[in-house]
Amino acid sequence: GWPPQMPFFLPTPIPHPSSSPELEAIRSLLKESESVLEKLQRLEENMSKEVTRAKELHEKEFKLPQQKTILCQPEMNACLECYKEHVKDPLKCASVVSSFQECVR
Repeated sequence: GWPPQMPFFLPTPIPHPSSSPELEAIRSLLKESESVLEKLQRLEENMSKEVTRAKELHEKEFKLPQQKTILCQPEMNACLECYKEHVKDPLKCASVVSSFQECVR
């Protein structure tokens, strides 16, 4: 007999990239979508930076002042209580007022 021969295959034709108008429309739309996505990502990054900056400014500008401890608070409270008790005779509070004055000095 005859020697065995290799099978013969015809190559599958590769379609030309621009042969289909529908395919070109899809490619064009894909490029446009990718461009829009890149713009949105840049916009998101810029907005994120602005939000961070706004938070920092807000914290700096509108920070509550630290509560300062009022010196001689007990003495001051004693004066106020004494004046409330002795509305008609405030001179009875002279000793309490003196101790408050000493503390403040």
